[in-house]
Amino acid sequence: MFAVDVCDLPTTGGSTFVVVAGLFVLVAGVIMARWVRSSAGRLSVVVAPLVLLGGLVLAPQVADPCAPATTTVAPATTTTVAATTPTTTVVASTTTVPSATTTTTVALTCAMGGSCAVGDAGPGGGFVFYDAGSTQSWGRYLEVACAGWQNNCDGSSDPKAAWGCEGTLISGAGGIAIGTGEENTNHIVTGCPTAGIAADLADDYSRNTLDDWFLPSQDEFNALCKWAYGDTVNAVCNNHGTGGLTLSYGGFSTVGSPTVYYWGSFEYNDNLAWFQDFNFAYQYDFKSSMLSVRPVRAF
Repeated sequence: MFAVDVCDLPTTGGSTFVVVAGLFVLVAGVIMARWVRSSAGRLSVVVAPLVLLGGLVLAPQVADPCAPATTTVAPATTTTVAATTPTTTVVASTTTVPSATTTTTVALTCAMGGSCAVGDAGPGGGFVFYDAGSTQSWGRYLEVACAGWQNNCDGSSDPKAAWGCEGTLISGAGGIAIGTGEENTNHIVTGCPTAGIAADLADDYSRNTLDDWFLPSQDEFNALCKWAYGDTVNAVCNNHGTGGLTLSYGGFSTVGSPTVYYWGSFEYNDNLAWFQDFNFAYQYDFKSSMLSVRPVRAF
């Protein structure tokens, strides 16, 4: 009896079918060899060696399962990376130069507080009618309120009022020259505290936050009358009404009486005060008369 050592088949390697076939042939060869020994026939003598020879031929083709596993190591492949020279990117430097700032100087108008000329719109919403040429103790310019000054300058007729306090002499209201009208008005308001008189209306007026209005003095009203007529020739406005000029500025009217009569702040005596007649220059009237009122201011 022959003992055959069988090793565990590897999980990977030759074909399972070939291994089984080889083993079968070897076993068959062994059996046949034993059979030959016991058989005297010619056929067995011939066949047995052939079977045994076939088993010997097939057996070596089968991988020996007991042999150590052969590991095929693939040749190591070395990849050489060509050295890369660092690339230096040079960024062009950009210098931003801020554009030049252009400063535009806007000249202030007379109404905005700049220099004024006769006829300009004034800061108080009226018109400049007199320029002293340089700054005086009272200011430099005189501005007359707009026509309709009590009605948001709508061009309506000026209000009428009495001068006030007829029969009473007001101390300090005797100024005639340019620059004295404001002082006259202050004295009238103090010495004759009657609501609604001409000086009171003028003193209470305010426009564009300006509340320094007053009744003009005699000379201040003469300057106003000359501007209203465009009179640059006569010392007295329109040469006492004979200058042949037309009343053109300020919204004053020569139509009707006493429409063209305006109270001034100069007090002649306890009963009379001066007023401006736009037809025939200045006149005097009783303090109780109802005449027109147009305030002015100095700045």
